[in-house]
Amino acid sequence: MKKNRVLAVIMAVLMMVTLLPSMVFAAAAPQGALDGKLKIKGTIAVGVTLSADYSKVKPEGITDDYVSFSWSLKDGDLLTEVGTDKTYKVEEKDLGLPIVLKITGKEEMGISGELTVTTQEVSATEEEAKALAQQKKEEAADSESELDETSEQDSTEESTETEISPAADQNTETDESAQPDESTETEESTEEIGTDENTSSQEEVSNTEEKQDSSTETSEIIEVGGNQEEKTEQAEELTYSAAASTEDGSGVLNFGSVEEGYTEVPGEQYVIITNNGTGDLNFKEIAPENFMAQDINEQPLKSGESVTVWVKPREGLKAGEYKDLITYQTEEGADVFFEADFSVEAGEKDDKADSGKTTEPKENEDKTYKLTVDSEEISFDDLTAGYDNVETRTVTVRNDGTETVTLVQPVSEIFDIAPVSAVESDGNIQLAQGDEQMFTVQPKIGLEAKADSYTEDLVFASSDNNASVTVKASVTVKEEPQKIVSVSVNPEKLNFESQEQGYSTAPEAQTVTVENTGTEAVRLVQPTARNYEVGTISAEVINPGDYATFTVQPKTGLAAGSYNGTIQITDKDGNIKDGVSVSFEVTEPAPIYNLSVSPENLEFGNAEEGYKNIPEAQTVTVTNTGNTAITLQQPSGMNYTVGSLSKTEINAGENATFTVQPAGGLSASEYVEDIAVSSSADVEVSVNAHFTVTEKKTDNTKKGNNLTGIKKPSDIKDLPNGTEKTQKALKLPETVTIKTTKGEQKASVTWDVNGCSYNPSSADRQTFNVKGTVKLPDGVKNPDGISTVIAVSVTVNGYSGSKAAASDNKITGIDPDGKYDTNTKITFTAVGAGMDNASPRKGDTRYLPKSWKITEERTWDAAPYTATFRVSKPGNYTLKVTFGQQKYDGTNWKDTGTQSESTVAFAVSQAEILTATPSPAVTQSNKKSAVQTGDSTPVMTFVIVLVVAAVCIGGILVYRRKKK
Repeated sequence: MKKNRVLAVIMAVLMMVTLLPSMVFAAAAPQGALDGKLKIKGTIAVGVTLSADYSKVKPEGITDDYVSFSWSLKDGDLLTEVGTDKTYKVEEKDLGLPIVLKITGKEEMGISGELTVTTQEVSATEEEAKALAQQKKEEAADSESELDETSEQDSTEESTETEISPAADQNTETDESAQPDESTETEESTEEIGTDENTSSQEEVSNTEEKQDSSTETSEIIEVGGNQEEKTEQAEELTYSAAASTEDGSGVLNFGSVEEGYTEVPGEQYVIITNNGTGDLNFKEIAPENFMAQDINEQPLKSGESVTVWVKPREGLKAGEYKDLITYQTEEGADVFFEADFSVEAGEKDDKADSGKTTEPKENEDKTYKLTVDSEEISFDDLTAGYDNVETRTVTVRNDGTETVTLVQPVSEIFDIAPVSAVESDGNIQLAQGDEQMFTVQPKIGLEAKADSYTEDLVFASSDNNASVTVKASVTVKEEPQKIVSVSVNPEKLNFESQEQGYSTAPEAQTVTVENTGTEAVRLVQPTARNYEVGTISAEVINPGDYATFTVQPKTGLAAGSYNGTIQITDKDGNIKDGVSVSFEVTEPAPIYNLSVSPENLEFGNAEEGYKNIPEAQTVTVTNTGNTAITLQQPSGMNYTVGSLSKTEINAGENATFTVQPAGGLSASEYVEDIAVSSSADVEVSVNAHFTVTEKKTDNTKKGNNLTGIKKPSDIKDLPNGTEKTQKALKLPETVTIKTTKGEQKASVTWDVNGCSYNPSSADRQTFNVKGTVKLPDGVKNPDGISTVIAVSVTVNGYSGSKAAASDNKITGIDPDGKYDTNTKITFTAVGAGMDNASPRKGDTRYLPKSWKITEERTWDAAPYTATFRVSKPGNYTLKVTFGQQKYDGTNWKDTGTQSESTVAFAVSQAEILTATPSPAVTQSNKKSAVQTGDSTPVMTFVIVLVVAAVCIGGILVYRRKKK
């Protein structure tokens, strides 16, 4: 029996062990919408790596694997994304800007929604960051203390108001004047955390979170990096806070204005109240004095839930301005408030109804003397010293007493005061009970400027001083602003690079913008320049803040030299206001050696053997068609008499002459000869002379076919730069024309292309000679030994460069007609003209993106030229990208200093604001997914133990039966 008990205990232990996976290890994976408070680990200082802190985030168990990350820098309303990793290392470029971390739940893992946290401004060192965090903590504490004092004061005023009879109008006016101050203070506190909602919470304002399921940015200032000691609690404390948002997001309900005695109350307006704490809120009943508001007392408002309430003015309100702070109080101490504005204007007095009636006081009624005014304070617009026009304000004085009074008109050294209607008794006015008198008030002409305002209490009193009322009038007279006449130019320098002398196309014109940076309009004269074409200025008169433009372009045909200077901007009086410096270089052309001859052929006709009359000499002209002086060598001929050159040194464009005449006593034959003129520049030209001497009674059929000359091929000009070094590419002819005793015929020629000086890779202009050897056809003999080597002059143009146009710079990825809201991440790419030039040559230009700007300029150091940003405030914006021009010098790209700007305008709308109701897509009741235990512990071991235990128990039962 004892043995059986031991076995039973062992089996029970084994079964309990098998239950451990479900009780201990099978912890459910986090599911649902993100909630709670997101924090950041790390000190907000340069060089520190930051990460997310999920200690206060719900559902519990959230890790980095369940969310995606977006790290951004907050610059005013602009959010620029800087990272999407789990961590972010603070860099120097982040100095002075808060960092915003937004985590978004991964739907595929059962997590939805998002949370956002905003840090304090980035500091240079951790010590500075800790000091800044401590400072903000103290400021937040002071602000909370002031808010508590204000709440106590309001409570006191409300209790006092309840005890006093509501018949006194002055008490109502005093309460109303106090409320806007409280509202203003609340709005300022709200603005510090970057939301339009008026909130009150038991937590610090800096730790307020946005609980709505939307992407609206919340500027939450948190303390991180161990700057404050956290309180150790046995259990997590519930937090109580709420927020109110109006339909237009302003935090104010404006019901407009009506006339006194109105019977139709303005329509209801609605306010959304959201519980953004972690505990339920129980709201107290509400009964504002001048407005009606819906109670929230049916059931507690759960954490994250919202409720919509209506508000409208009460009936029968008297004339006046009502600016009430509507406050919903909770039993938990978390109040939420917003402002309601309503104006009731006084109705017109019914003179007919009162005509002929005199209100007589009853015999037992006490006499009262009371004067009131429609405005107790008059403030005039600021004036400038030397003013001659002033505005007029009115003050209406009313007798609210029971007795007629004689009103004395006040006298002032600062203001002129006059009644609107005629007065009696030397300026004094009789006012019966209920009567009114309107006065005009205006500043006197000639008040001097001073730092503080002119302020005076204008006292309207009765002659017997039984009643009086005071109106405070004030006006400020400022110094006349200093007149500044100035302009600025952009860009300040224009660099037109360089061109080779003889250029026919001027560099592209550049635009200069002249902006009026002064306070006075300026009239400019048309700028001029000797060596530049200056376009007509777009506006002659430029008002302050406006601008005008004109273009500048070098003139064509300039000689070699530097053309640097300043184009002055002057006004109509000849005063120089500014100037733009210009630079342009015209370089000496590469030396070109080339000659031409005219005529190219000399025909002397025929003569019979033994001729005595020699044909007349003909003149040949040699012209220097290059750009460099050439020294000619005296030509000579074998069968011709060649005269002396008229001159041997000829400059570019000049010419020299010589004569050619057949020699006498030539035997019968055909004399074809090239008379060559060579030069010191290894350039020569030749003239072909032809003269025939016939035999008497000669049988021409027996005459041989002998070579008498070779016609020189024409020069080859204007080949494109980079032409291949081949016969075909250089357009060298395959055949030339030769002259024989039997006439002209074609002969093939072999060109020595490799032996010429041409360099295909050079970007310079090149002129060179290509020599060739003529192969005589069969049957043609050369008994006279005429040279069969010829040469042709070839000219290849210089490389002008591939010029990238600034108009081809582009901004892609952002559409002016696109629909963007405050939740949209906008990614754009800047593409410069010529950026795709993978094989540049000397003289090529391109544009590279340098910087971009929306509200603040940011730069690129290298590709990719892409950026991502998000705008948290709706409005119209302009993205501007600046491109810099570069020129290839044959080895590297060099900046030229020329810049171009491209812009694209876009609009951002307000993203839809949603309530923080959990999405049905992630509830446990309707989301079908496999159960996740959140633990990787192997369960198979426990299954085996369970099977063994079951087998053992079965064995024991069988054993016991058999034993029985």
